[in-house]
Amino acid sequence: MYDADKPMLVGLVLLISALLGLLATGILGGSVLPFEPQGAYLKRIHIGGIPVSVEVVATEEARVNGLSGRTRLPENQGMLFVFGEPGIYSIWMRKMKFPIDVFWINSEGVIVDMWENAQPSSYPNVFEPSAEASYIVEVVAGFADLYNLEIGDTVTGL
Repeated sequence: MYDADKPMLVGLVLLISALLGLLATGILGGSVLPFEPQGAYLKRIHIGGIPVSVEVVATEEARVNGLSGRTRLPENQGMLFVFGEPGIYSIWMRKMKFPIDVFWINSEGVIVDMWENAQPSSYPNVFEPSAEASYIVEVVAGFADLYNLEIGDTVTGL
C-alpha cells in the first residue's frame, strides 16, 4: 500500500464506523438494536443461568394486560409478573400476537411449572400452574427448548 492511500483508508473506516453507529442508535433510519419498551423498568434476571432483561409488572392492571397487543418480543427479553404472596396465578393469551414460553416460579426462585410454546389461538383458555408461584416470567417461544430449561431449574435476580 502506498503512503498516500493510508489517509483515504482511515477516512473510509471512520465514515463506515460513524454510519454504523448512527444506524445502531436509530438516528439514521430505524434502530437495529432490539426493541425495549419505552418507560419500562428493565431488570436483569437469570433463568437457568441464562441472562434475560425483563419488564417488571407488579400492578393488577399491568398483569392483566401483560404482553397483549405487542407484535414481538426480542430474544432474551421478557416480562416478569410479581405477586405479593404465593398463589395459583393463571394466564391467558388474550390479544396476543405471537407465541411465548411461560414459567411459574416460587418464592425460592425455583421453576414450579411451565407452558412452552403458548399459542395466541389458545384464547380464551386459562392456564394455571400445578403449584403455587410468586412470579411468572414470559419469554419468546422456544426459549425453554433452546436452553434446555425444565421444572426445578432456578431463576436468580428476582
